[in-house]
Amino acid sequence: MGEDYTTFEKSGVTQEEILKCSFSNWCDLFKDHLFPYRVINPLPPTFIDYLLSDGIKLATKQTRLEQTSDNEYSDWDEDETDNSDPPHLKFIHLHDQISKYVEKLGGKVIPKLNWSSPKDASWLLPGNTIKSIEANDIYLLLKSSDHIVDDLLYPFSEVEDPKDVKVAYELVLKKWEDINPALEFRVFVKDGNILGISQRDLNYYDFLKDLEPELNARISKFVYNEVIPNLKVEKFILDVYIPRPFDKVYIIDINPFSRKSESLLFTWNELLTRNPKDDNEYEFRLINETNLAAFAKKQYSESQVPIDVVGAANDTEALINLAREWEKLQTKDGSISP
Repeated sequence: MGEDYTTFEKSGVTQEEILKCSFSNWCDLFKDHLFPYRVINPLPPTFIDYLLSDGIKLATKQTRLEQTSDNEYSDWDEDETDNSDPPHLKFIHLHDQISKYVEKLGGKVIPKLNWSSPKDASWLLPGNTIKSIEANDIYLLLKSSDHIVDDLLYPFSEVEDPKDVKVAYELVLKKWEDINPALEFRVFVKDGNILGISQRDLNYYDFLKDLEPELNARISKFVYNEVIPNLKVEKFILDVYIPRPFDKVYIIDINPFSRKSESLLFTWNELLTRNPKDDNEYEFRLINETNLAAFAKKQYSESQVPIDVVGAANDTEALINLAREWEKLQTKDGSISP
């Protein structure tokens, strides 16, 4: 009697599909469905080296005013005893560009590289978000994110027999918008058909059930009429936001059809084994009261850190001191003292 087993299905993502999902390769196609943004491309090699280097060293002076526990404000300065050159002097033109674009985008932005944003490092900024108000915020997030490292070092890790391709890395700055996470959805598309649509924020919102038919119709129409014909990519993952009164769909991101992206309320195995025969043969899945416990989990758990670091994330001054101490340990004789 044979044993039951499950075959590990490969995503089948190609190098070409990954490159086409790089932000600058599709953003011009959907400008009317994107929040304001700026793209800096290509990034200088000195900046890539900085992102991949050890330690957390920021610009000389943090112009941002941080609120202390006493409701007073103080500048975040680099350690006065550190006489080494600030890293941004090696990419000063980029540094100035970032500062200019942050200002043009209203003083609050979300950073990302070609494919990923540093959401797994959100604990480093006040409010546990990736909302950045100056260059140092962006540097801190990018240098601390596993997702960003993966973009830089392993963009084609799921591709079978990848070719030696030099990626032109880019920095994308999106204007920060206060959006309702309940109205964000992830759409899985393959071979010109929707495989499934999932709620992105894995919390229960009781009002979504009544809105499901309207949301499903709007998103489906947008995907089939706008995205698939214009993007011309065989398979991809689309993140959308559809705010009230539900008359416009915004694109949050387009991701490669890869296991690196969360499958949310689906499993990757069921997505990869689906073969829909028509446009409407898919499921629109929401968190409900009966499945809430099954899908409840801490997001980006792979990036969990010691409790003292988590505590520092809620105390700006403590976080600054922690970053300084870590840098000292990294640079002191090239070793960490016990």
